[in-house]
Amino acid sequence: MTSKIIFLGLDNAGKTSIITAISKRFGFEEEVMNLIPTRRIDRDTFSFLGLEFLRFDMGGQEQYRDDYLKNPSKYFTGTDLIFYVIDAQDYDRYIESIDYLDQVLLFFKEAQENPPVAILFHKFDPQLTNEKEINQKILTLKQALTKYSREFDIFFFETSIYDIKTIMDSFSSGLSLLFDKMEMVSHLFSEISKNYNALLISLFDSKGITIGEYYRPHLHLNEKLKIYDLYIEAQRRIIEENRDMYEFSDKFDNGNRFSGVVEALTFGNMHFYLLFIIEEDESDLGKTITILDKIEAAKPQMENIILQIIQ
Repeated sequence: MTSKIIFLGLDNAGKTSIITAISKRFGFEEEVMNLIPTRRIDRDTFSFLGLEFLRFDMGGQEQYRDDYLKNPSKYFTGTDLIFYVIDAQDYDRYIESIDYLDQVLLFFKEAQENPPVAILFHKFDPQLTNEKEINQKILTLKQALTKYSREFDIFFFETSIYDIKTIMDSFSSGLSLLFDKMEMVSHLFSEISKNYNALLISLFDSKGITIGEYYRPHLHLNEKLKIYDLYIEAQRRIIEENRDMYEFSDKFDNGNRFSGVVEALTFGNMHFYLLFIIEEDESDLGKTITILDKIEAAKPQMENIILQIIQ
């Protein structure tokens, strides 16, 4: 069985950039800078947890949107998940974008199809995080878009190609709506964390899609982003050096140190990466080493449990 995912939005919203970042992850930046507008529809396929997905990048120029809306059953029927992309910086086209979304969702409502809808406020670049105007405009837009929540499961994300984690998180969260197993993995990690006093535990597939994740409630966003950047480098090293494990140590901006270990896991032809982050006990580094050794020793058991969940 193949699931259908569509990326919709106005022209220049950033749909193709998002898909490129998801597909490439390593070295996508130069390719994104050289992208040209999508002509009509680009299709590709990918596998996730053993299932096949069809992904449609639907060009957002007016002529194409008109065609989609004139023949909606041809383009939209059978959709399992919608990613609707809005250029967060293009205030002048907010109304146009909402109007297009209105017409798309009207078709699904009349067809009695209710795929979940992930709305991505894209180009929300890191330097804009604390800017009051754009945050207020996005909040107002979210409040307006909640009108769809009566018929559809609506989820909001802020994304930027300059922060790859925001893109991967939005895509992973969207896929999680189609997989109950992903929630089970997160619950497992929450339980495991108690044995190791872990700051964060994540399981990624080879493309960087998050299968499950646990992190302490007090872990700040900038700390999670720092960890993710280190993880990306660790995964790169594992691939380039043909390793099955990589350890690292670093510190947050507040000076607190942490240790991390990335384990490569393989189940048949599926490849995953398990990330563990623990606080370092600077007064007793031997304790930190002992915990990392315990994590390594527990790898076979965790592999077995994860395999049972994702099969």
